[in-house]
Amino acid sequence: MVSGFVVVGDATLDVTVAPSRPVRFGGDVQAVIRVGPGGQGANVAVRLARRGERVTLVAPIAADAGGRLLNDALTADGVDVAAMAATPRTAVVVALLDAGGERSMLSDRQPIDADQVARVRDGAGWIHVSAYALLDDGNGDVLAGVLGDRASSTRLSLAGGSIPPEPAVVARFLGRAARVRPDMMVVSREEAAALLGSPSDTAGDATGRLADRATVVVVTDGSAGSAAAVGGAILEVAAPDLLQPTLDSTGAGDAYVAALVSRLAAGTWLPAEEALRAAMEEGSRAGALVSRVVGAQARVAGEGNR
Repeated sequence: MVSGFVVVGDATLDVTVAPSRPVRFGGDVQAVIRVGPGGQGANVAVRLARRGERVTLVAPIAADAGGRLLNDALTADGVDVAAMAATPRTAVVVALLDAGGERSMLSDRQPIDADQVARVRDGAGWIHVSAYALLDDGNGDVLAGVLGDRASSTRLSLAGGSIPPEPAVVARFLGRAARVRPDMMVVSREEAAALLGSPSDTAGDATGRLADRATVVVVTDGSAGSAAAVGGAILEVAAPDLLQPTLDSTGAGDAYVAALVSRLAAGTWLPAEEALRAAMEEGSRAGALVSRVVGAQARVAGEGNR
């Protein structure tokens, strides 16, 4: 059992755009546009806090209008935002939704302060890191060293961040991930394909091919469920069958991760197969619920209120 989470990753102002019909280049298309808090790190931190966990978020948030909005939202959900060095502007992500709720993103991210991560690292029972942070060539190497130098009793999970299928980028990311020494790695099947250099037929196949990258490897595959590799075994979990249609997949993977690590942190490490399966089932349900609402941090049924 651990005491307290530190989440390292983005906090962004999300602009979600749902066009009424396909976008015409150079044209004007009616759309429903929403603005709200998001970011892979912040999404995980908020979902953890709503589960009653004690959470500190290390994210680049500027002292501008967007930053004030993000700070207010995070504080209202009970997330402790670690003070960081000056950030020039708050990160913004524009998510374009298609008719099926799948999103394409345009991102203006800001670097994470590795010194601040070092200052809060030793007080954490569990550290969760967004892969976006390790993909940053500006300070990813320094950050990997800071995270890899944690206490042996501190668990660390690393989750994918739209890893591009570019061999040079993947090689740098995997080198940094190796220095981080993750106890758990969680990636989508698309991200797994980028890391492996070729697609896998199923999430189970992908986990087997990535099994040496962390003590526990989890690969998610949307409505096809998820799979995990642990101790030489492959576990597969079906996605829940919810009646509501998918509206917005933004933040669904982060909700999966938050439920997964919260459940596992309550037990002993290394988790038994039964405990891991139960945590994956809880994560799948959490992700599915979030995909049925619009907004990365929109509240879903069963989450705590503050």
